Amino acid sequence: MNHRYGKRGAAVFLVLGAALLAAGLAFGEPEPVEPPAPPRKAPRIPWIKDKPWTEIMKLARSNDQPVLIDFTADWCGPCRLLDVMVFTEKAVITELAEVVTFQVDIDKPEYAAFKKSFAVELLPTLVWCDTSGQEVDRFTGYRSSNEFLEIVRSWRENLTIDNVLAARRSASPEDPEVLLDLARRHVERHQYEEADVLYRRLMNLRHTADTRTVARGMVGLAELEEKSGRSEKAGRLVEQAVALYTVADPSDEVLTYRTEGLMEIALFQESRGDTLGVLETYRTMVQLDDRDVLGLEGFARTAVDAGVELEEATRCALRAMIFSDKDARIIGILAETYYHRRLYTKAIRWINLSIERDPAAVGYRDRLAVYEEAQSNASGRYYGSSR
Repeated sequence: MNHRYGKRGAAVFLVLGAALLAAGLAFGEPEPVEPPAPPRKAPRIPWIKDKPWTEIMKLARSNDQPVLIDFTADWCGPCRLLDVMVFTEKAVITELAEVVTFQVDIDKPEYAAFKKSFAVELLPTLVWCDTSGQEVDRFTGYRSSNEFLEIVRSWRENLTIDNVLAARRSASPEDPEVLLDLARRHVERHQYEEADVLYRRLMNLRHTADTRTVARGMVGLAELEEKSGRSEKAGRLVEQAVALYTVADPSDEVLTYRTEGLMEIALFQESRGDTLGVLETYRTMVQLDDRDVLGLEGFARTAVDAGVELEEATRCALRAMIFSDKDARIIGILAETYYHRRLYTKAIRWINLSIERDPAAVGYRDRLAVYEEAQSNASGRYYGSSR
């Protein structure tokens, strides 16, 4: 899998990373050295954004193309994971070349009625529509790039997810992957009892099923345990899932999906408010691969939100920025680490870079105003005490 982030995706930054580490980045306080401009950004699905539905329909009809709608939001963890792990994959981009791809930020007020018209309750929600704008099928939550490709290809062949699942179940009713996919489909529809039965059937096959399927089944079952108020059982299942991804001598299969799997675990921990668990999962990701941008960014963001380990958060955010393509959001997290450490000059410098990288994002300018006010207040207190 050609991940934009992670060890393979970050390989082009090794020389840059080594130079900065040699300068002292790995030891003590990192200096806010702006890295050189990175290579060209990874390709992405060419999402159409900030357009009315009427324009999308005109385009679909004129090109005789179906429409894929991605309902998303900046704060949505699984949405970020899709963006990084799936929407940058060449095969996914190619498969959607003749599809009108429309991305909708549900937090924008102009899309409130549109979101309601599609009855969107969970994020991410991806909806497949025909050329007339009628919904054909949908799914919610994260899917790997291979799963995403299978779904899109079936849609393009006029097969719904349920059609495909029914055929797979008929052919192999006890296939662990079939049980996992059926359980997740029931969860999407709030059919939790049916999902629970399927997850437990999967657990009975855990000694013969592949590691990734078992780990994902454990996380799915943990979600149901959490919904039922059995938090301790949910926590134990998550610990078992983490252990499957962090064995001492991992198989090629585990290595391939480890970052993705640990991210899914971290997002579940985040959803249940387990801040310490989230931090430990991200820390594990960084220990396994110190160039894993998802782990570095996740640790920094979570530490800032919790107000803990702020110096380590700064180091992680700086490394994440170096090994990404100077992502404005990651630079914003770096600025936030300095702000929470009351290093306002550094915070202002980095948030200005976020603004430069993404001028349309109003949030960065709002944070700049907060930082400048904090710096002014700190200066006033200093001069007042001097007098």
